[in-house]
Amino acid sequence: MEDFTEKNRQVFEKLSKTYKADFDDALALMYRTVQDRRLWVSDTWTDTDSGKGKEIKVLEYACGPGTVSLALAPFATRIVGLDISDGMVDEFNTNAREAGFADKMVGYKGDLFTESVATELSGSEFHEFDIVVVSMALHHFEKPDLAVKRLAERLKKGGTLLIMDMIPSKHHGPHSHGHDHSHEHGHSHGHGHGHSHEHDHSQENSEEFTDARHTIKTHGFTQADMQKLYDEAGVGMNFDYRLVEEPFVFKKNGGEFSMTVFTARAQRV
Repeated sequence: MEDFTEKNRQVFEKLSKTYKADFDDALALMYRTVQDRRLWVSDTWTDTDSGKGKEIKVLEYACGPGTVSLALAPFATRIVGLDISDGMVDEFNTNAREAGFADKMVGYKGDLFTESVATELSGSEFHEFDIVVVSMALHHFEKPDLAVKRLAERLKKGGTLLIMDMIPSKHHGPHSHGHDHSHEHGHSHGHGHGHSHEHDHSQENSEEFTDARHTIKTHGFTQADMQKLYDEAGVGMNFDYRLVEEPFVFKKNGGEFSMTVFTARAQRV
């Protein structure tokens, strides 16, 4: 049986070089949403009374090209990106340099869900985060409950876990996400990755998106789903779940797909 972590890695390796250009509109909306909701996520940043003079560490898991990290970098002292794709890590670090954040925003290749994670990501730089964020990736994880627990373990006490993802696909009208395909650890990236493209007639486009669609495990999360995942992971304080009013639209080679996205946050107990 094919290893789904490797399948995910291959899919996003292939998408990494053109990801930012292909999904520019959706990534721009992701950036704006994160900045607009920053104080809803936490009141502790370098420009707030409770954060002035403090070290504020952020982990973006399945970081892709670093859209969320770039949005938060002006307000944090250290940002770590983790991704299983070398290509995405390269994009993350290139984007950090180009934005002038290379001194505090660094991407690494890493997988929090492997058995060897204890040794690979055991250093202090990979623990005690004020904010852990995973954006448009939870639906790729084979075991979302395990994923949220592993992410929560990286938070300091009182730290916040921010998750951005899509609502269940039954709410998305005729452009459903296809059938459930078991897969492993996923990718952030703001993804236009693989949701069905009914308007798409391009062979190249359909191949790329079909590959990515096969790495989707869960077709969206309700508020109740998210509250259960947070509670079971010990991240139950100040839970909130809010929809993003503007739809996320992904376009590539004539194909188009839109989805409704939510942001959810809660603090480690």
